[in-house]
Amino acid sequence: MKEKLNTSLQSISLVAVAGLAAWSVFSGDMSSKEMLSHLILFLILVEILSLILVYKSYPESHTTYKMAIIAIFMILLGIKRMMPDFFVPLTVTAFAVNYLYNFYTNQKRRKGMFKRKKQDKYKL
Repeated sequence: MKEKLNTSLQSISLVAVAGLAAWSVFSGDMSSKEMLSHLILFLILVEILSLILVYKSYPESHTTYKMAIIAIFMILLGIKRMMPDFFVPLTVTAFAVNYLYNFYTNQKRRKGMFKRKKQDKYKL
């Protein structure tokens, strides 16, 4: 159940990113940097919720990767002020990498190949 909710959460975030981007383009009220900043904050929230939902059933590598994505999104907010010319391309690249990984893990989970390994209690 939690994994299906996680998949729905990731799909909602993709729809929200596409919807806000389309709304920004057609309305012209917001600059692209402001829009991407709002999207980054939204995706940080989504990724944290996603980690809370599936951290026990997905492998440790998935948790580590998601924590790195959250850190990258936070760093991007700093890049916005320090190097504004690089902000938009780096943000679009981070979004693309995040969504490719999300759909990759969802496909692996559906096939049953993406599970946490059971640890042995006693190791010699």
